Amino acid sequence: MAFDLTDEEFALIAGLPIEGVVDLAAELDILAPEQIDRRSLVNTCVLALVEHARKHGLPLSKYDADDLAALDPVDLQALATLVGVQPSVAALLKHGDKVYRGYSHRRIDHPIPLMLPMLLSAVARAARAG
Repeated sequence: MAFDLTDEEFALIAGLPIEGVVDLAAELDILAPEQIDRRSLVNTCVLALVEHARKHGLPLSKYDADDLAALDPVDLQALATLVGVQPSVAALLKHGDKVYRGYSHRRIDHPIPLMLPMLLSAVARAARAG
């Protein structure tokens, strides 16, 4: 499936150090090429996050509530379906908190929960599309 970040979505991560994007890619078992096209690598990471969420859930915290509430209802439904919960912010947060605790026990600076808030709308759109 092809996926492209919107300019708004890309702007959220454009200023991050490339090492953060490469670290996220590595956690998602994506090999970063020698010459990195940031946008292309993040597009690939978003699709991998959808697959990762399908298997492991999404690490969400109470701080993600506003971002979830701001999603288009269809995108919120897609995220909920992806992780197998009712389509509500509360249900996603409850499920996501359990997933988040697993990440925080393994590594405090894990790139998936750190970068997911910036990529949440993109992950939701990608979940809806495929």
